[in-house]
Parts: sequence; C-alpha cells; structure tokens
Amino acid sequence: MKKYEYKFVEVPKKSGIKGHGNTFTECQNIIMEEAQNGWRLKQVVVPFNEKTGVYGAWCYQIIFEREVLQ
Repeated sequence: MKKYEYKFVEVPKKSGIKGHGNTFTECQNIIMEEAQNGWRLKQVVVPFNEKTGVYGAWCYQIIFEREVLQ
C-alpha cells in the first residue's frame, strides 16, 4: 500500500495597496518551488476565523503531498 506525507505552508495575506496581488504571486512561487522538490499541490485552504465566526482571507494554507518511498 502506498504511503504519503503532507506539508502545510501558511501564507499570510498582505493587506493595503502595496500588498495587492503579492499574496497570489507568493502562493504561485511557493507552489512552483515545492513542485521542484517533489511535492504535489493537494489543496489551498482559506481557514475559518474562529474569533469572528466567518471565513476571511487572513492567510492561505497550502497543502502539499508526496509519496513516501520505502
């Protein structure tokens, strides 16, 4: 049976005019870099904000997966 390992990378959302668009570019760069290291993108999640009770993009969680070779 195949086994997998997972890696979680949190990318804080940049706010303000200077930060506009930079978070998306940072996510793209992280995904491309991790792909070069053998990780496969599994999912990008916008976490639930437990303080306010709503979904809000204060950060993005990027989840990677790769097979564990035995």
